[in-house]
Amino acid sequence: MIPIADLHCDLLVYLAEKGDINNPEARCSLPQLIEGNVKIQTLAIYTATGENPVVSAEKQRAIFCTLPQDKIQFIPAIENASGLCDESEKLENAFTRFDNFRKTLGPILYIGLTWHDENRFGGGNLSTAGLKADGERMLDYLDGKKIAIDLSHTSDALAHDILNYIDAKGLKITPIASHSNFRAVTEHARNLPDPLAKEVFRRGGVMGLNFVKDFIGQSFSAHVEHAKSLGGFDSYCFGADFFYSEDMPFFEEFSNASCYPKMLELLKEGEKMAYINFENFLARMHT
Repeated sequence: MIPIADLHCDLLVYLAEKGDINNPEARCSLPQLIEGNVKIQTLAIYTATGENPVVSAEKQRAIFCTLPQDKIQFIPAIENASGLCDESEKLENAFTRFDNFRKTLGPILYIGLTWHDENRFGGGNLSTAGLKADGERMLDYLDGKKIAIDLSHTSDALAHDILNYIDAKGLKITPIASHSNFRAVTEHARNLPDPLAKEVFRRGGVMGLNFVKDFIGQSFSAHVEHAKSLGGFDSYCFGADFFYSEDMPFFEEFSNASCYPKMLELLKEGEKMAYINFENFLARMHT
């Protein structure tokens, strides 16, 4: 059975709200992950701007530290930098908290500056704002720390500004799209346009296939084929984005983390997309 490495799920926020790692309603519960043969699972510390994000992020950080790592390797990431610093705080608090997260959690794989909406760092995928001064300072902080910058929840303007700022300052930061599909295949603000996807691939980042219906459209395979057409298949992974939801945003057959064997059968892509591309990315990040 082929092992799986995944770039993004929202198990931590489920545990912060519900508290049961074995409950299948999480869609990425421990039994579901084991059944899907997931060996590496990235866990996002997700917060929404303006809803006590720092308190929520701290709770999720504490939960991560209690998770069993014997059957699955859990890797931390941060989805929305608002979890490090509320809108009205001194920005220095974000760096202090980030340093503490790194000490207690170990290596953090990536951080996204925003979620859906605009915040002090820049514009989320439902906005048109670009990179702000605090976002620039966050990128300066990330320089050389081997933490990727995630473009999955940026506006197009923010994504382009991030890449331009990295280049202008000569920063050592790798861009990724942990759980985004291709806009050329399915028109949606959460999917990346081809120029941004190509930049992720060119700069040594990875892109994770998101399983949410609205982002997939009609065909998983069409996104895989598009990755190949852009020359990015060696950087294409899974970023399923499993999260608790009552309104079933996933296709029934592919609605939780136990589905990966079925997905591999559907895509017929084998080991490369399942885990090899992810492991090669980890090796690049930590050398």
